[in-house]
Amino acid sequence: MTPRKILLAVSGMSPQIITETLYALIHEKNWIPDEIRLITTLIGKRNAVQQLLEDEKHFFRLLQDFGITQEVRFDEDCIIVIRDGRGQELPDLRTPEDNEAAANVISEQLRLLTSDPEEGQSCTELHVSLAGGRKTMGFYAGYALSLFGRPQDRLSHVLVSEHYESHPDFFYPTRSPRMIHTRDGQMLDTSKARVYLAEIPFVRLRNRLPETLLRGTHSFSDVVRLAREATEAVQLVLQPRNGQYSVNGRTGRLTSLQMALLAWVVERALANKPPIEPVVDGEYRPAGELLHVAERYWLDLNIRTTETLREQGITQSWLEQNISKLNSALVAALGPDLAERCKLASRIIGDRRGYALPDDIVLHIDGSTEQDE
Repeated sequence: MTPRKILLAVSGMSPQIITETLYALIHEKNWIPDEIRLITTLIGKRNAVQQLLEDEKHFFRLLQDFGITQEVRFDEDCIIVIRDGRGQELPDLRTPEDNEAAANVISEQLRLLTSDPEEGQSCTELHVSLAGGRKTMGFYAGYALSLFGRPQDRLSHVLVSEHYESHPDFFYPTRSPRMIHTRDGQMLDTSKARVYLAEIPFVRLRNRLPETLLRGTHSFSDVVRLAREATEAVQLVLQPRNGQYSVNGRTGRLTSLQMALLAWVVERALANKPPIEPVVDGEYRPAGELLHVAERYWLDLNIRTTETLREQGITQSWLEQNISKLNSALVAALGPDLAERCKLASRIIGDRRGYALPDDIVLHIDGSTEQDE
């Protein structure tokens, strides 16, 4: 199925970014979008409608001028106006809160346009232009595309020749001569203008992001935070003697048994010992090593738990049940995305399969010294 091509642009007061980018895409890339979407302010929408759409204005003139017969959808419904936290359309972006609202709208639009297609719908091929609007809007568009962009998506800026750039009457290089006036009274022929497409490479982080981030609705700041947590190195620090731990600065508490189990796994990893291998065919696995860890860190285990471990050892069902409880505690404290990167699970390490933490995690135990051994 042929991807649906979408041009997404951000703009402020001047809607020329649409026609300039469309002209460059047609002439340099032979790329004609099926649809154009514009993210702007209330004033920006008014200007876009008046200058590009009403009375067969410059958008339609460009298509006619260059013989584009393919349908390119661009109407008022394709213009997304940035709204504040109360749902009011913003005339302009003047405060930090306005900028935050713009970031949220841009991020959510990029997430939606790059999401997996629903059944019966074609996938999209997205081209994002960051040439218009305030500088922060362009930054947000580029950053969001870096987070959500796929291999087929592109990012660009347009470069317009001197004197024509930012001229209120210039929209694209026309095929026939058309004269416009400069502020100092000089005449410019729009057919002699030059518009170039500057494609901007960007780092695609999509494949490294958790699925919940790609599917859920988050504010821009939450997206950045979650993306950072999902891509940064994870550092797990245990403080077993007070029942606390921290992961990249976010703290939580565990029961004595959960802390003993986690400390046991961490100590084995730090000592380059094999992971905790599962019990096979009811094989008896002594619990002495786990109980020794609990004793060394003054972790007060329930008497019945201690007796069961001494008598029955570590069974498969006991291990799976308590690993599940430990992982649930991590999710509750850290959230699903960060917890996913430090969960205890069945893994293959070297030629051994067993229960262990991810091998890319940085581990440390406070209070673990040679004297304790």
